[in-house]
Amino acid sequence: MCKKHSLLSAFVCLLAAEGFAQVPSDGAVQVGQAAVAVSADSTDASAIMTAVESRDKANRVKSKLLLKIVDKGGRTRARTMRSWAMETGESERQLMVFDSPADVQGTSLLSIDHDDSKKDDDQWLYLPSLKKSTRISSGDKSGSFMGTDLTYSDMTRSATSDYEYKIVKQTVSVGKGAAAEECWLIEARPITQKAKDETGYVKSRVWVSKSKLLPVQVKAWVREGRKLKYIKFDDLRMVGGHWMAHKISARTTRAREVLSTTIIQFADVSADNADVNDGFFDQNAQWWTR
Repeated sequence: MCKKHSLLSAFVCLLAAEGFAQVPSDGAVQVGQAAVAVSADSTDASAIMTAVESRDKANRVKSKLLLKIVDKGGRTRARTMRSWAMETGESERQLMVFDSPADVQGTSLLSIDHDDSKKDDDQWLYLPSLKKSTRISSGDKSGSFMGTDLTYSDMTRSATSDYEYKIVKQTVSVGKGAAAEECWLIEARPITQKAKDETGYVKSRVWVSKSKLLPVQVKAWVREGRKLKYIKFDDLRMVGGHWMAHKISARTTRAREVLSTTIIQFADVSADNADVNDGFFDQNAQWWTR
């Protein structure tokens, strides 16, 4: 079993099409066809985070994304991308390719997320102007991904053993009316130097839906610049039997001033696409522009 988690699990979940989880009458969380040893009354933060990552996953997923980046002056930049994801049994692989505007067209990020927590995850950035891919080093993973409020590290998972977890609140409601989600509020602190360096976070708090086992909000304390990052996952829809967030908002602040905001909208999301295959995820490929 994979023993990794991501602060942006819901983002990864969308690309990898994480499974639909419900809490049945006996209180055990059912994940696909398997029961995970966690209930809505669970007080074991580590077990809850492991359960979040243990859901069944659809395979061969593709989608289109619209990114809007707003700076503190209110100026907006829009970018479009496509993404593909595949589970191989040993790793989760994701490829994202920018289509517009012209100055980023063809820029691509390939992430290979190994299930073995002892292996470092691999990421390559392809720049059309250089016509080659460059591996993202461990020390660079806390940097901004293409000017967004997300980092390279946000898009991969970390070994659960690299973190210390605790429940801050057993039950808290997020949202209003029919859209409200009953959640655990869980705090995660990196305890290894590797996790501290790669994430750039001092700690984070994650609101995990008890019924869906999905993060719906994240608050992260950024080490550099004493900044805070707030992330929300909205517009949850069922796609092929899987819960997927179709809107993600990330906001970076310092001393209550909003420095920047990134909004990601997903469209044309589909799973089990036969044309998504191993050839998509070769770091040596020269056809990343697709």
